[in-house]
Amino acid sequence: MSGHTKADADKAQIIRDNQGNPLYAVVPFEEYQALLDADSRVTLPHDVVALMIEKDLSPMAAWRKYRGLSQARLAEQLGVTQGAVAQAEKRGNKPHIETLRAWARVLECEVAQLTE
Repeated sequence: MSGHTKADADKAQIIRDNQGNPLYAVVPFEEYQALLDADSRVTLPHDVVALMIEKDLSPMAAWRKYRGLSQARLAEQLGVTQGAVAQAEKRGNKPHIETLRAWARVLECEVAQLTE
C-alpha cells in the first residue's frame, strides 16, 4: 500500500481472534481493487532485472543466468540443442507458448516473466 496515508489505513476494520490477534482486515472496495490490480502485474527479481540492464540480456537469458545455468545445461534439461536455446534467448525473438512453458518449468518462474 505504498503511497497511502495513515488515514487510508484507518479505513480498514481489523477482525481479531479471542486472544486479540488480527485475523482479517476489511478494507474499502476501492482499496481492495487497487490491491488486486497491483498483484496482477508481472514482477521480476532485482537480480534478473540487473542482468537484463547491465548485460543487455533478454528476460529468458537473464533468468537462465540467474539460475546459474549454461546454455548447454539448460538445453539438456529442456531436451533441445544449445543452438535452440541461443536462438530463443535472442532479443526480440517471440518463442511459442509451449517453449515458454517449458522454460518456465525448468527456470522455476512464470511464463509472463520470460517475455519482454
